[in-house]
Amino acid sequence: MNEALREIDLEQLDRAVGDFCRFFELVPRDPAAAMHGTISQMHALCCALAKLPAPAWNSPNVQRLLAPALRIHARSSFVRRLQEWPRGYPGDFETVELLAAGSSLPTTADPGDWIQWYALNTAIAQQHRNRIWWQYLKMCATTPGRILSIGCGGGPDFRIAPHRFTGSTVVLVDPDKQALALAEERLSRHCDVHIFCGDARQAIRRVQDEGPFDVIVCGYLFEYLDDRTIIAILGELRRRLLRVGGSIVFTNIASGNPFRVWMEAIADWKLIHRSAADLRRITAAAGFDTLDLSIQRDQTGLTHLVEINVA
Repeated sequence: MNEALREIDLEQLDRAVGDFCRFFELVPRDPAAAMHGTISQMHALCCALAKLPAPAWNSPNVQRLLAPALRIHARSSFVRRLQEWPRGYPGDFETVELLAAGSSLPTTADPGDWIQWYALNTAIAQQHRNRIWWQYLKMCATTPGRILSIGCGGGPDFRIAPHRFTGSTVVLVDPDKQALALAEERLSRHCDVHIFCGDARQAIRRVQDEGPFDVIVCGYLFEYLDDRTIIAILGELRRRLLRVGGSIVFTNIASGNPFRVWMEAIADWKLIHRSAADLRRITAAAGFDTLDLSIQRDQTGLTHLVEINVA
């Protein structure tokens, strides 16, 4: 990108920020006008950002231009979480709980309400709900059985119908004690629950006496980890914890995600995007036969749903 084009794109971004702020300073009372205006302003802002190279999204110059729009975004309690991560780590369980719940159409003209509605009802939010349901269905297919959930958070997948896990033994692993407490509360009346607080590598060593497991769920774990770490984790799960005939299921945001610009420039949510070829390479390097591997997309097309079945 040459310098002249860069200046043009920065000017377009500046105009988009101005239009965005003017709209949200006086949101229309009419719900249809408010809804369509919110969507159009969000997309216009992201379109202007997308004309810049991704490394520039968080540069001082771009963030300076974005600052007024960022402040308006922060009027949404959900988006403010994504900007600040109050629990100290991205993708925390309280954020996932909000994503799982979604948001109804606002009845006010408050900018924060409309930004919250947008953020919780676009395809990038829906793919989180799709993941939760997919994980739930994969675990239910093995019940009663032995289930290991690594990076379980508050267990939103167990919340759907916890009675379906009656008779199972469920081992929950997460580095957040409050997340574990919530997940345990959701399950403890229905099945045998064991909890371990720690990261994935620590957990594998600590829970091996609980196995082998019929299904191992890795939740949202891998899109925060580099390839080498994932290969090591999958390899240890295969050798230490997975029974013959069992399965490992995990998800990963897919390359080409059009919401990435909003997630990284407006929020502060940086994920490692991967292609299906990346995931095949990683699982093969971990010692799995690629014939045992299934990779599909969720209904939004934004996320890979990965299952490894070991015969």
